[in-house]
Amino acid sequence: MQKEFNKQLDIHLNQWVQNSQSINWSHGDQPFFSVGADSDIRVNLNLLSESYRNKHIVAEPVNYCHMFLSVLEPYLAQFLIQFGVREYEFTFCFLINGATFKDCLLTAA
Repeated sequence: MQKEFNKQLDIHLNQWVQNSQSINWSHGDQPFFSVGADSDIRVNLNLLSESYRNKHIVAEPVNYCHMFLSVLEPYLAQFLIQFGVREYEFTFCFLINGATFKDCLLTAA
């Protein structure tokens, strides 16, 4: 069950990126989100355009990560509802310029 949950979560999150109208997303072949077997969600901020990273992330990466999670939270809640899960703790690892920032977001459907 966890393996299928992780697979569907990975698809769900990367579709969010694909559906984004933002010009700040990179159009590379690497996934922006990657859900590991340990259920940690890796967010590769290095795939955002360099100008966006320099303007919005580099100076205060922790603040950016918190803001990013607040934007993502409703989309995660939607996923939980579709999957029939009432409550789940997501662990995010943000990758930026060789550094990793880890944060948790508890969301309920």
